[in-house]
Amino acid sequence: MKIPVFKTPVLQLLLVVIATLPPAHSLAERLFERSVRNYFETPFQLTDSSTVIFEDDEITQSVEQLDIDLRVAMQGIEERRGLAAAYWGVELIGEGDTLSLSVRHGNSDFGDILDRRLTFVTLNSRRGKLAEAVSEKFAASSGSFNSLHISFSRQNHTIKVTGGGSKPEMLLKSDLPFTPEKITLWSKGRMDVAALVTEKSFDPEEHLDTGYSFEQLRERFSQSIDPAEGFWQYLDRENDTRYAHPGGRYLLATVKSDSGSGYDIIYLDGAITLANKWRPGMLKGRLKPTIFRDHFDLQWIDSTFDSIDTDIHADITDSAILTLSFPLLKTKLRFSKATAALLGKNSSLKTAYYEKSQADQQN
Repeated sequence: MKIPVFKTPVLQLLLVVIATLPPAHSLAERLFERSVRNYFETPFQLTDSSTVIFEDDEITQSVEQLDIDLRVAMQGIEERRGLAAAYWGVELIGEGDTLSLSVRHGNSDFGDILDRRLTFVTLNSRRGKLAEAVSEKFAASSGSFNSLHISFSRQNHTIKVTGGGSKPEMLLKSDLPFTPEKITLWSKGRMDVAALVTEKSFDPEEHLDTGYSFEQLRERFSQSIDPAEGFWQYLDRENDTRYAHPGGRYLLATVKSDSGSGYDIIYLDGAITLANKWRPGMLKGRLKPTIFRDHFDLQWIDSTFDSIDTDIHADITDSAILTLSFPLLKTKLRFSKATAALLGKNSSLKTAYYEKSQADQQN
């Protein structure tokens, strides 16, 4: 069964911290999206069937975390001895293994005065049971809706599950031994799905990597006749710190975009905010041409990887000064054109990245 999906970028614009916005080398005109939320068309039913939640082409190297939120109701789970015949779950299919998360209702001692209505949330692999939680927080009668939240962390290699009726609780946490290539929602019996939302969160270090190195850029610029391409060293700023704080004193590069329209801004060095997250060669922004010569609309990703693309612009003056303007934030950042030779010879312009690259070559 194929359910329509509506995709919405989740962007939280932090106007307090200014850093660098990356327009993606491989993302063409699209801004960097830290996360993408998918809303499946609901309500719908599954009866002894399944539907795909994620395909392998959606779970890329740059996906840092996957989250699934469900609101479902099972039919045919009346009280009985043992576990109900109808139940549901989520299956994670990977190379060489499969994890199955099941949600099943039942009774502890049917017919006894001490009988309790329970819900068993179980995580199994092909090798056997990995984890199980027994909860009394679920609405365990036919047609009653329950919520389930599943979170997969690629960085920590874990899966976490919370759920319940009106007050979800932490249910289980387990190792995730592989990256899922396919995730499906399935049912044994009839299941009504009132809500299904998924969200992919991306790792900026992977997602924004352009593949450019300092040496590749130096070689490119030595042959380029485009005055807008080149290295740009931080020069100075006009900044009202009540509105924004620069994320660093950047060394940037501008490269003609693959689309042929505008320029990609590439980060090389100088980050202060989240310096451990910004790596040389990551996409930082984009200059989009306008009808005015050397004046560009600006797309920018700040130091915390939030995107800004409205009411900001950039100018190149005399092929020597690059000015990034953020009027609503009362901030301007200026950069001066720098050659690779100048970056290497002038100690005041040497960057940590350049020095490291030179040391690597000597070794």
